[in-house]
Amino acid sequence: MKPLKCIDSVKNSCLLIVILATIGYTHQVGAQNLQFGKSKLIDSKTDTVPVGKVWKVESFMFSKAITDCPTNTTPVNITDSIVLNGNKMPVRAQRFVGTIVNYYVNATSASSPEFIIWEQKTPMWLPAKTTLSAGRGVLYINVLEFSETP
Repeated sequence: MKPLKCIDSVKNSCLLIVILATIGYTHQVGAQNLQFGKSKLIDSKTDTVPVGKVWKVESFMFSKAITDCPTNTTPVNITDSIVLNGNKMPVRAQRFVGTIVNYYVNATSASSPEFIIWEQKTPMWLPAKTTLSAGRGVLYINVLEFSETP
């Protein structure tokens, strides 16, 4: 009897794996129902993702290049942003905290400022009815528009 229970257990496990694989495949196929429509550049004028569409934010075009690291100890705090659904969202930040870090090169002391740069990773997917515009330091937002197809 015990060997039969073991076989039943294996059958149930196999059945569960087949069901999960089928659900995963169905979900994966459902995620591929987008058709490319056009590319857009969004500027400071607010634009809205139309109903039945999805936007893929590919990149940001900044109005200024990254500034050089300052040579003094004056702190620098620059944040470039976009406006997403009325909320300012940072997409690039530069921080110079004015801290001097001492380190040794060939037994002599040298100083180096602490300089940090951060950028938002892309792509960003935006659903229908999402509003978007370029904010401080952003000239354009590069967007691809897709239609949702049944």
